[in-house]
Amino acid sequence: MSVMHLVLGYPNDSCCTAVAARFEALGLSVCRLDAAFAEPARFSLDIDATGRATATLALAEDRVEQVESVLVRSSGAIDPAGWDAADHAYMQAETQAAALAWLAALDCPVVNGANAELWYRPRKPLLYWRSLLNACGIRVPDILITSNAADLQRFRAKLEAAGVPGAICRSLARHEDWLVGLDDWTGVAALQRYAPVCLAEPHATVTLLCIVGNTVIWDAEPLPAASALSEKLVQFARCANLGFVEIAVAEVRTGLAVVHVDPVPMLEHFSSAASIRIVDALTDLLAGQAHERRKEMVS
Repeated sequence: MSVMHLVLGYPNDSCCTAVAARFEALGLSVCRLDAAFAEPARFSLDIDATGRATATLALAEDRVEQVESVLVRSSGAIDPAGWDAADHAYMQAETQAAALAWLAALDCPVVNGANAELWYRPRKPLLYWRSLLNACGIRVPDILITSNAADLQRFRAKLEAAGVPGAICRSLARHEDWLVGLDDWTGVAALQRYAPVCLAEPHATVTLLCIVGNTVIWDAEPLPAASALSEKLVQFARCANLGFVEIAVAEVRTGLAVVHVDPVPMLEHFSSAASIRIVDALTDLLAGQAHERRKEMVS
């Protein structure tokens, strides 16, 4: 049995490429898979009568790997070429469900895996994270979801009284936002006659950061309130079971707030210097957690 780290991602992902290269530079065995259950990998999940589950991975017919850690960047995708659309959708769903169960059964460190809600739809609107952010003492922008015209006008008046002339119209179903300027309120009111609208107060220029384990990596020079906020953000990531998460913060009327949370960080969003620190921290997290697990098993 050989020992290896597993990177489960998708083609052309710079993060997967960089982490795999970093493992190799450290002399550690690593396997990168761009699709769950893709050849040459052979996955097994053995569940006995008592409910005890054992997950194994083989890369050759007669060799089972000891998986030291897993970085999950994607649930994997089946190439639709040659498939009937309905059959492809069915097989994709079966594959994703099996991969989720396999990851949940592993007894090694898994970064950003085994959460069914995020597994099937990783990029959630800020509203999804709002309660947990607030519970960790983190500010978020004011948000209104309404089909009531009077409430819409009160929200607009509150912002204008604070010197904020517009708002942000947010989609609840897609990862999209639209700026509402002074001339756009009539259109928002017209839309509201057919469906509730989601409005948020605007924010200033965003600053990106990435949380890797207990490490906060700012893309630019940390903001004045960075120290106190960093501790709260690490707490949030821990409560959300996100060992690796991208966050955007910005000033709103009442101070510094989180305006975006992404459980699938993209290195392309960060400077070269920050990207290097992120990859180093991520590799250290995976290798370090695996090392601590081995010590616990020996003791």
